[in-house]
Amino acid sequence: MRRKRLNRGKGPIFIPKVDVDEWLARHPDHLIDCPNQPGNLRISRQACAVRHKNANHPRWKSIGAEPFPLFVIKMNLIPCRQCKVGAQMAKKQKEMAA
Repeated sequence: MRRKRLNRGKGPIFIPKVDVDEWLARHPDHLIDCPNQPGNLRISRQACAVRHKNANHPRWKSIGAEPFPLFVIKMNLIPCRQCKVGAQMAKKQKEMAA
């Protein structure tokens, strides 16, 4: 007995309806202004903590002649090493996990 075939690709396309401005209005404290990144970058508190943690990870300490993508990642994390905001966020995240 054959199974019924599904019509794939002929159904309506799912497009989530998220109003970014409305979401930001309801969650004003979710994003913070990053003091170290150019262009008034706004990132989440968790992303800030992860960047600080990665910047201070021993494997990212030395900048060498790796392939270009790794070099770019390392150079991007340099401003986050001594960031006081990132240190606060990482500390809060660690306390919440414990």
